[in-house]
Amino acid sequence: MRENIVRHIKNNRELYLAFFIPFLIMAAVCIAHGIYPFGNQCFLHIDMYHQYCPFTTEFFNKLHNGGSLMYSWNLGLGSDFIGLYAYYLASPMNWLLLFCPKGFVIEFMTLLILIKIGLCGFSFAYYLRSHFKTRSLSVVLFAVFYALSAFTCAYNWNIMWMDGIWLAPLVILGLERLVDEGKCGMYYIALSCSIFSNFYISVMLCIFLVIYYFILTIERKGKDFLHISLRFGLYSLLAGGTSAILLLPEIKILSVSGSGGISFPALIQWYYSVLSGMARSCINVEVIATTDHWPNIYCGCAVFVLFFLYLLNRNISWKKKLARFLFLAFFQISFANNILTFFWHGLDFPDGIPARQAYLYVFLMLAVCFETVHEAKGNTPVHILISSLLGLGLLTLFALFTDESVVTISSIVMTGILLLAYAVIYMFYIGKDKKFYRMGCIFACILVLTEATVNLDTTGVITTNRDTYTENLDNYENLIRYAEGENEDFFRVDKYNRLTKNESTLSGYRSASIFSTLININVADFYKELGMEGGKNYYCYSGATPFTAALFSVKYLMTDSALEDSPVRSLVDASGGMYLYENKYTLPLGFVVDPGLKERWNYKWGNGIEAQDSLCRELGASEPLFTETATTVETGKTTIHVSEDAYIVAYYSDKDAKSMTADYGVKTRKFTKCDHVYLLDLGWCTAGTDISLTSADTDLIKAQGYQMNLDTLNTAYDKLNETTMELLEFGDTYIEGSVELLEPGSLILSIPAEEGWKILVDGESVEADTFGDSLMLIPLAAGKHEISMKYRTPGLFAGAVVSGLCIVIFIGTVFWKRKLRKK
Repeated sequence: MRENIVRHIKNNRELYLAFFIPFLIMAAVCIAHGIYPFGNQCFLHIDMYHQYCPFTTEFFNKLHNGGSLMYSWNLGLGSDFIGLYAYYLASPMNWLLLFCPKGFVIEFMTLLILIKIGLCGFSFAYYLRSHFKTRSLSVVLFAVFYALSAFTCAYNWNIMWMDGIWLAPLVILGLERLVDEGKCGMYYIALSCSIFSNFYISVMLCIFLVIYYFILTIERKGKDFLHISLRFGLYSLLAGGTSAILLLPEIKILSVSGSGGISFPALIQWYYSVLSGMARSCINVEVIATTDHWPNIYCGCAVFVLFFLYLLNRNISWKKKLARFLFLAFFQISFANNILTFFWHGLDFPDGIPARQAYLYVFLMLAVCFETVHEAKGNTPVHILISSLLGLGLLTLFALFTDESVVTISSIVMTGILLLAYAVIYMFYIGKDKKFYRMGCIFACILVLTEATVNLDTTGVITTNRDTYTENLDNYENLIRYAEGENEDFFRVDKYNRLTKNESTLSGYRSASIFSTLININVADFYKELGMEGGKNYYCYSGATPFTAALFSVKYLMTDSALEDSPVRSLVDASGGMYLYENKYTLPLGFVVDPGLKERWNYKWGNGIEAQDSLCRELGASEPLFTETATTVETGKTTIHVSEDAYIVAYYSDKDAKSMTADYGVKTRKFTKCDHVYLLDLGWCTAGTDISLTSADTDLIKAQGYQMNLDTLNTAYDKLNETTMELLEFGDTYIEGSVELLEPGSLILSIPAEEGWKILVDGESVEADTFGDSLMLIPLAAGKHEISMKYRTPGLFAGAVVSGLCIVIFIGTVFWKRKLRKK
């Protein structure tokens, strides 16, 4: 047994090394950067900070507490969870959360990053070993560059994509076997796993596969083209169909999100010159993970020599070289062109995180360069000299014609030095003297590992203070526990000074905020019209007034300020410097309005102040909800003068200020994301208070202060609270309630109107209408009614049927082929 294990390890040593070397390099860099438990830092960055960690925590809580995987009330006003799982959490590795201790989700995700980076090295080494039929240890060096390329340095925090990155070499190898040998298993299984794990990053892989398929068939000189094309089409469709159990729900959910629809670009646009894009191949180039269009394509400085050697290699056919040269050139053009970017990203423009197909460019470039080494006998010392000069010439062009913000002179110089070092090593490598050959191999290993480590250390690890992210989570849970003890009915909670719009999933409470690609865009639009924060992929409690908080059943507010007591909210609990306030105006989940209100109230008329005023008038108020208060706009600051005790908000319409500070004299309040334009909730203020609004982004804030009329608020609130639904029972996917009407009315539920809800009124199925084009509205006749609602993810059953059918067809084709071979 022991001998078999030793033999197995020895026979596959290059694969194990390709996994553990990148894994250990990444681990060492994490330790050097003080990643917990070796410091108080963590990997949380960009969407990992705002989305992946909160959503993974929600998944953790559902696995450990037995919640439904179909729906979650902790995602905004309520959201489908299967769709969110398909988009963010579908990696099978996430089920290992079952063994993760509470409070260590961040560390679980960090470990997954290290494992997936190791798997990138493993899979690329396996591809090289299988494709080139070699067991040379040189595959390890190229695998290290694939695992620690600029793409993984930029996006290693994006754990939902990393499965697609490490599976890509296996999918491409499977395609080669499908074309060359007629074997379908590896292609079908690997592509199915990739699409299942994350369909979005797999879109780019599928585009790559189509192009690469035609390259492979051309190299076969069109032999059995029709037969091979049918196989390619069949197993590609089966792989996509196998993931239908997640894809169909995903399509349904995306259709009502801000990402639904296709808007083809009207004009051709070039983001930058192709030469500037190529300069991103240098070492120590700052990785881009924001809104710019620059690709992250560094994969080792050796490519500046090996690529030209590839073109000069006498043992590689010119047709093969031409095809791959054109493919790589097409990638570079695609990075710089808006039309091609649009197609590569699934008929959409990426919202930040640019050039997401770059991992496939890295794959192709490294595969080409490895073939140079594999066919080393096809190159001569003269070729090395010419390639070195061409590489240095290209670097000179970078220095002369690219901006230093794209690539610095120091990066170009360092790349040139490493280029020459690799050229010398390659000269040793192709030489006949075995002593120099061994010396070249040793220096190559040292140089590759050092270069990859240095580049990763300087560009690939961006950290966040772990204590800042987690310090109040226990306090939030304590406050929520108090609120749950005081209430048996449905209620929502939200926060001031939030870390993220998804903070509710970190502490497990129902809120009115969410940041996700899958949000219901109609709710976001409704929020915006009411003066709250809403956009393509978020809607948020920011901008809420006591009136809108009541509409959305937000009963409690958490904050780090002890100065929020007022006639509209009162302090009810505190924990570790965090305070829980109860809103005195809160409506239950369902309330009844007269049937004509929906048609009479035009919520899109005017701004958020006017929309709320008009609704209050429709509810019987004779005075506006908000009246202007004296406001002085001057260079440097805008001052709101409070003449009487009142609840104050401010309205502004320009987007110049990204953040603002309100100074009350005795306290300050900070507002972020102000370029999203929402009402500034300045809270309860006493007469004589002057509130100064300032911003570091602009000298002129065109804002107007308003005070809220409590009599109008009482009138509108009392009307809405007059007839409400009694909530008998509710869970993750169901609601049971009753309501009694003296005359016909419309039951409004502060739940997004979505396809998955099945509604029964007195046992009869009914179709819900919408209020504000977003919330559920159920027309009811006079009398007492029993309301029953159940949620089932739309498309889930049909997707399961399609997935099962595709698996059966695949298994059937396997047995059919075996039967034919036996005959």
